[in-house]
Amino acid sequence: MKGEGNMTNKKIRDTLFCKYVGTEQHLLAIANAIRGTHHTDASGIQINTLKGSFYSNLKNDISFVLDTLIMMLIEHQTTLNPNMPLRLLGYVDELFRLYMEPEKRKIYSTELIQLPAPEFYVFYDGDDTSFERKTLRLSDAFKAPSHKLELIVHVYNLATGKNEDLKSICKPLREYSTFSNQYKLLRKQGLTIDEAVRDTIRYCIDKNVMKDYLQHNESEVIDMFGFEWDEKEEREALLEAGEARGEARGRINSARDLLTKGIVTLQALKSSGCYSQEELAAIAKPL
Repeated sequence: MKGEGNMTNKKIRDTLFCKYVGTEQHLLAIANAIRGTHHTDASGIQINTLKGSFYSNLKNDISFVLDTLIMMLIEHQTTLNPNMPLRLLGYVDELFRLYMEPEKRKIYSTELIQLPAPEFYVFYDGDDTSFERKTLRLSDAFKAPSHKLELIVHVYNLATGKNEDLKSICKPLREYSTFSNQYKLLRKQGLTIDEAVRDTIRYCIDKNVMKDYLQHNESEVIDMFGFEWDEKEEREALLEAGEARGEARGRINSARDLLTKGIVTLQALKSSGCYSQEELAAIAKPL
């Protein structure tokens, strides 16, 4: 099945973006660039990314608390999802629950509990170059006009020529976007996913971009980045098939057809966010 080889080697859910920028020092650089601050002590970063547990299967890309005052949630996407405010609402709810765990009884007291102020960001890394920045709002999803509950997500496009001011002051974002954009360029030139990843690694090492990281983690990068973009292309195939069939039954049949032919994996169907739990059950049901 397409993409299965990578999945059997290891359960790859981290993306290259998350692995590379997810260190305390790199997260501090991103926070400074986005917020216009000049913090120098990375010990003020407390990473609290959700990894899933017995009690909750929620997993986000990156989240951390900065100096106990700010909680930043960062998502990386190759396909822009308009439902990110709703997803991030679930993430921050779980993060606050965990943050409150030592003091859970105090929530019913008359004392105000102090919380780090949450901020929400998406770094977009797909093929759409029509925008530089976007703002997604939870209220856009409401059936009736309301601003009683709001969650604002700031989306930054990492494509070549987009947000260069941000990249110029943030080395981790600049280096990652160089890697990603070189990969996309090679794919457009007709190289396979594996060839494009390997050639991009050589290109970046020669240019002193992510050099130490790539030299020490080359095989992992090939697995992660190759699987990530393989999965992206699977999702796009699913969306095209769903649009062609139109109706819900057609969507299910299209997905089952792709699954049966080995074009996509069930995990890719789940990750696409295009199908409800009921639809996924119908898709996975033996014929």
